[in-house]
Amino acid sequence: MESILAKGLLTNFFEGYNSVPTNWEKVATKVPSTARSENYSWIGSIPRMRKMNGERIPKKLLEHTYTITNEEYEASIEVKHADIKDDQTGQYGIQAKSIGESAKAFPDELVFETLLPNGGSELCYDGQYFFDTDHPIGETGSTQSNKGTTALAADGVQFNVARTALRRMKDDFGRPTINRNMDLLLVVPPELENVAEQLLNAERTSSGATNTYKGTAQILVVDWLTDANNWYLLNTSGVIKPFVVQEREFIPFEALEEGSEPNFMRKKNYYGTYWRGNAGYGLYQKAFGAIVA
Repeated sequence: MESILAKGLLTNFFEGYNSVPTNWEKVATKVPSTARSENYSWIGSIPRMRKMNGERIPKKLLEHTYTITNEEYEASIEVKHADIKDDQTGQYGIQAKSIGESAKAFPDELVFETLLPNGGSELCYDGQYFFDTDHPIGETGSTQSNKGTTALAADGVQFNVARTALRRMKDDFGRPTINRNMDLLLVVPPELENVAEQLLNAERTSSGATNTYKGTAQILVVDWLTDANNWYLLNTSGVIKPFVVQEREFIPFEALEEGSEPNFMRKKNYYGTYWRGNAGYGLYQKAFGAIVA
C-alpha cells in the first residue's frame, strides 16, 4: 500500500513532468519497442504505387542494417527514515519535481545533445554518416548530399542551398517525392538566434528589399548545441522524421518503502523513475546539416 509520502512525491513528480515543454516530437518519430533492440532496415525502402498488371510485385528490403539497442536510464532519490518520522520531507518534494522535469526532457537531450550535433560522425541506416556528401541512392549508382560547410547568414543564400538540397532529395528507389511536403525547422545554437530571426522573421533585408525568406521555416533555438557555428535545416512533415525515439518501457514513479530490505537495513526509502529505450537516426533525406569548419 502506497504511503502518504509516496503519493505526495508522485504528485510532485507529475507536476514537474507536465510543466516541461519538449521539442523532440517535432523532429523524431516515436517507435514502440518490443525487444532488446529494433532493426530499421526498412526505413528507406517504402514501396511506391504502381499499376497492377496481373499480379502484385512485392518490394524486398534493400540490404541495409541499422539497429537501435535499448539502454536503461533512471533518476532516483533517497529519503531518510528519520526525516519521515520528523516530518522533514519538503525538500524531497522539490527533488521529485525536478526528477519529473528531467524525465520529460530526456528525449530532447538524446536528440539535440547527442544525435543532431554528432550527425557528421555517426552512421545512419544506409551505412553512411547521417550528414554526408555521398549517400547512395539505393541501387541506382548515384549519390546525394545532405551536408554543407558554410555559415548561416541573413542574406539567405546558404539557407536556400539547404532548402533546395532537401527538395531535391530522392528516396532509395530514386523518386524525388520524399520531401514533397515541406514543413521546415531551422535549428540553431543560441549564438545564431539573431541571424535566424533576421533571415526568417524580418519584413525586409538589410538593403531594404522585401525579405522573400520570411516565414519559410520555423526557428528552434537549442541550448544543447555547443558549437556556435553549426546549423541544421529539418523537414518535419510526414510519418518518418529525421530521428527516431524508441521506447521499450517507462515507469514514471516507483518506490521502496517500509517493509523492504533496503529500508530495514539502512532505514532509508527510495523513489525514482525508470526509462528503457534509445534514440537514433531516421531519414537522412529530411535533414541538412551545415558543419562549419
